[in-house]
Amino acid sequence: MRAYMPLFNVLKDFKEIKINLHFSGYLFLWLYKNKPEYIKLLKGLKKKGQVEIVSGGMYEPIFSLLPEEDGYSQIKMHMDCMEGVFGERPQGIWLAERVYEPHIPRILSKAGVSYTLVDDNHFKAVGMKEDELYGYYITEYEGYKLLIFPGLEFLRYAIPFKQIERIDEYFRGVKEKGGDLAVFGDDGEKFGLWPGTYDSVYKENWLRAFFTYLSENKDWIQTVTFGEYVSRKPPKGLVYLDCNSYKEMGEWCLPAPVSKGYSACMNNADANYKRFLKGGYFKYFLTKYVESNDMHKKMLWVTKRVKKDVTAREHVFMAQTNDSYWHGVFGGLYLPHLRASVYKHLIEAEKCLDPQKPFVEGYLEDINMDGWEEAVLNNNDLKAYFLLKQGGILYELDYKPSSTNIMATLSRRYEGYHDKVKSASSSDIADGKKTIHDMIIAKEEGLEQYLHYDWYRRASLIDHIMGKDVTFENFYRGRYIEPGDFIKESYKGEIKRGKKCVTLSMRRDGYYWYYWKGNKGLPLSIKKNIVLHEGEDTVFNRLFD
Repeated sequence: MRAYMPLFNVLKDFKEIKINLHFSGYLFLWLYKNKPEYIKLLKGLKKKGQVEIVSGGMYEPIFSLLPEEDGYSQIKMHMDCMEGVFGERPQGIWLAERVYEPHIPRILSKAGVSYTLVDDNHFKAVGMKEDELYGYYITEYEGYKLLIFPGLEFLRYAIPFKQIERIDEYFRGVKEKGGDLAVFGDDGEKFGLWPGTYDSVYKENWLRAFFTYLSENKDWIQTVTFGEYVSRKPPKGLVYLDCNSYKEMGEWCLPAPVSKGYSACMNNADANYKRFLKGGYFKYFLTKYVESNDMHKKMLWVTKRVKKDVTAREHVFMAQTNDSYWHGVFGGLYLPHLRASVYKHLIEAEKCLDPQKPFVEGYLEDINMDGWEEAVLNNNDLKAYFLLKQGGILYELDYKPSSTNIMATLSRRYEGYHDKVKSASSSDIADGKKTIHDMIIAKEEGLEQYLHYDWYRRASLIDHIMGKDVTFENFYRGRYIEPGDFIKESYKGEIKRGKKCVTLSMRRDGYYWYYWKGNKGLPLSIKKNIVLHEGEDTVFNRLFD
């Protein structure tokens, strides 16, 4: 392993160094099953007082995306797991992606959490200065209290990338200002898995040199766990934070053109004014990417119906893993295996609730909560979702025997970083001296020629009306004229129940537009009938009027 075991093999050689440690439930369960020597090492480090275990949601969810009951149930599940292995119940949690909202203290407090960590960005967004952040604060929501530590941006960017002399200057500056605590909190993957870091951190011994530096300066700088610090020092005061995450997330969740402008502002703004620049809101990912919203709303629909089924409930929790619902520089939503995993677990949960005997049903319901009803056809083997708002398209088709959404596609869209991709070079080197946020390295030359964008959603049952001049290349690039108005426009839908079958009839009365004749329109109607039988596949019939 390139990150976790090497890190702790170095840590065990420095008895006076202490860290706080969080594992996502997925990772920890895999380690517990497959790497017993790793768990043994961790238990030893904890027994020596070098490690404090920090909890979180079992499957690393963003709590603001979940019903509150799911949130504290996931925390309790993770706490139970950690207590069972390490013999002590954690008091704090790692907040996934540091996505914070004002109601979070209620969820965490109900789950028995005393403290958490967010970025200094959260505090600066409400007007605080870094000199005020060398400690921790207390907040509350409806009387539910929570202690909050601010992680410092400089350390997040410096460890393990900058020279230790530069970090020493920073620590001495904190001491001169009367600071008592400087918090670093970030992904363990920075120590070996981020591009170039395995060589810089371990082969070039950055981590060993850093721990040596801390040990040699223990007369004025010591490492401490969150729990120890809370037991020794009171909070610096009361604080109320707004909806926020780390700075980069504030850029990624903005609409693409705005994201590009925000990045330019952050790069060019005077350092004294950057703290006044606030990015977007995490939940906007659900608007920015309809594919993310579809998964999220399906998750909410399913979780309401699985309250008493333990197996189904855990599948829902697995589907709440945050990475699949957003996109930054790490892939996330763009990675098909992550989307496939969400749908797999949601379909598995639904299968737990399906009748055992053959059945078929159809209904109209606003599943994705956009104000328009979707059409749903369902039986023991298939569940099909149709978007009446947009073209009557088939946008989700769940094949239950393999728990697969065959239609888990993603439209090609412009992203704010695409202009950087056009100027990136594959000859640039990831040497572990820059964070992943500072690097734009092309995996191969010529990637910009594949940046094509869809003007409609990628799905099935799309009714294209095209002229004879459309070539495959133009169609692939999305650069052609569509004279029909049947792709993004709405269809009327009706579901009829038959003998052991349901039929969805969708119709649109539109036009074939003569753009070359002054935009005159020829009336054209399209009717689509979709029939689903008990125990059979879907049959598609199209009628053109």
